[in-house]
Amino acid sequence: MQQYFINNKIEQGAEISFDKEQTHHIKDVLRMKEGTCIRLVNQEKEAGFASIFYRGKDVVAHINELDQNSNDMKCKITLCVGLIKKEKWDYLLQKCTELGVSEIVPFESSRTIVKAKDEKVSKKLERWHKILLEAAEQCKRNSCPNLVEPIGFKEITQYKSEINCVAYEDVKYIGEKLRDIVKQPTSITIVVGPEGGFDPCEVEYLLENNFHCITLGKRILRAETATTYVLSAIDALVE
Repeated sequence: MQQYFINNKIEQGAEISFDKEQTHHIKDVLRMKEGTCIRLVNQEKEAGFASIFYRGKDVVAHINELDQNSNDMKCKITLCVGLIKKEKWDYLLQKCTELGVSEIVPFESSRTIVKAKDEKVSKKLERWHKILLEAAEQCKRNSCPNLVEPIGFKEITQYKSEINCVAYEDVKYIGEKLRDIVKQPTSITIVVGPEGGFDPCEVEYLLENNFHCITLGKRILRAETATTYVLSAIDALVE
């Protein structure tokens, strides 16, 4: 069943119209037949099931019933992640959405290869948000992750939660096991580094600000792999 995010109030019996892009997707891409059932979600995370109808060139949906179920995680997860190369970054955004992240905070650090140039940030954010929205619709979430403009490394501490962790591979630090830290929290902040990893001074800074240093095992993981690994582990522990 296809899902779309809308700005309207979700009420049984209401009639909903779609924007130009959604109309094109329904008519020309999916070629939905009249009566096809879809799921609609609004910004208040309200959801409902609706049937598609055509009115001239326009597409409308009639809401048949409300959907009281939510597919979002109970625990708010904030992911602070170092900027990485475009193809991997797009993959990361998609998988983070599927794995239930509430907020994504990209950051630049001493070892980030990719830099967020001011003149290109707005265009990048627009494209990134579209990736998040499409992923949220695909996996039937009741919300799309909040995406923050790229920040500097030390600003990460502004996004602390009830539990705060940094994934780090250096063996000289005593890495804690995630399952020993996560005990049904209401919110978690996870920090994952870029392709070049963290400078030891950066990890020291986070530890001084009460972040737990967690291990993801003996192997060195790519940034996008480490991110999906730790989010999958959190999902298994808190859901």
